[in-house]
Amino acid sequence: MRYVRSLSRDEVRKLEVMRRCEVGRVSQRAHMILLSNRRYSIAEIARIFDATQGTVRRWIERFEKEGIDCLADRPRSGRPPKVSAATLPLVERDVLASPASKGYLFNIWTAINLSVHLVRQYGIRVSQATIRRILVALDFRHNRPRHGPKKAVDPQLKEKLNAILGVLSSRVSGNHVLYEDEADIHLLPTIRAMWMKRGKQVRVPTPGTNSKKSIFGALDIRTGKWLYRIFDHKRTEQFIEFLNHVISSYPTGKIHIILDNFSIHKAKAVQEWLASHPRVRLYYLPCYMPQLNPAEKIWWRLKAVVAANRLYGTMDALIDAVKTFFERLTTSEVLTLAA
Repeated sequence: MRYVRSLSRDEVRKLEVMRRCEVGRVSQRAHMILLSNRRYSIAEIARIFDATQGTVRRWIERFEKEGIDCLADRPRSGRPPKVSAATLPLVERDVLASPASKGYLFNIWTAINLSVHLVRQYGIRVSQATIRRILVALDFRHNRPRHGPKKAVDPQLKEKLNAILGVLSSRVSGNHVLYEDEADIHLLPTIRAMWMKRGKQVRVPTPGTNSKKSIFGALDIRTGKWLYRIFDHKRTEQFIEFLNHVISSYPTGKIHIILDNFSIHKAKAVQEWLASHPRVRLYYLPCYMPQLNPAEKIWWRLKAVVAANRLYGTMDALIDAVKTFFERLTTSEVLTLAA
C-alpha cells in the first residue's frame, strides 16, 4: 500500500496551516498529504476529493521530492486576477458589515451593489459573476435570514440585580429565599434527540387531542427544598393560591421570592395579597434573562426524564409520573441542578 513518507511535526504543522488558510486546489493538495500520513489509501483519498488515483499519487511523489513548497500553484501566464489575494480579506470585512455603515441607503449586499462598491472603494471593476465566485470562495452563501429575538436590556437591570444579590448574601436567621417559576406539561410527548438505527426514525405516538396542565414550583436555594402545585391554568388566581401554599410551608420568618416578570406576578390582585402578607416579598429578575432562574433546570430535568418521547395516554397517568418524579427528587439533586 502506497503512503507518503513519515512526516515531521514541523511538516504536519505547516501542512495544517496550508490546509486551513489556502483555498481551492492548494488546500486540497495539503489535505491529500495529511490524509496519506494518517494512512488513508490512495483510492480513499481519490474518492474524498473526486480525483483520479494518478493525481493523488503524483502529488505525493512530488511532495516527497520537492517538499511543501511544490504544493503551491506555479506562476502561470495570462491576465492576473482583478481582485488580488490581499484585497479578498477587505471584501470579506465589507460584506460582513452593514451597507449603512459604509454610507449606503440600501441594507442588503447584492452582486451589483458589491461591484459598484468595489469600484468606489478600491477602483476594481469586476462582473457580477466574478463577485459571486469571490463570495463563494470566501464561504458566503446566498440564503434567507431568520427572525431572532430583539437584543434588549432591562433599564432596571442594575437595580434588580443589586436587590437580588442583597437577599442572597443576607444570612438573617429565619429568612427563606426561593426561586419561583411555572411550566406546562402536555399530553403530547416532548420530542428529544435519541439514538436510533440509521434510516429507521423512531415514531413517537401522539394522543390525537392534546391537553395540558400548569405546574407552579419554588426552589429553596439554601436548603434544596422543592415546593410545587399542579393547576388547570396559569393565571393570577393560581399564582396567589401557590403563594398561600408557600407561606403554609414556611410558617415563620421572612419569605423572599425571586421570579420573572410574567404578568400574573405583577397583577393588582397579587399586590393586594402582598400588602396583607408582609412576610412575603417578591424580587423580579431582569427582563430577557431567564437563565438566572435555577428553577428552569428543574423543568428541563422533569421533561427529559418524564415527558420526553413517551405517550402516557391520559393526563392522570402523566400527572402521576410527574408526582413520582418530584417525590424521588432529593434536596441534594435539587441543589446540584441549581448550581
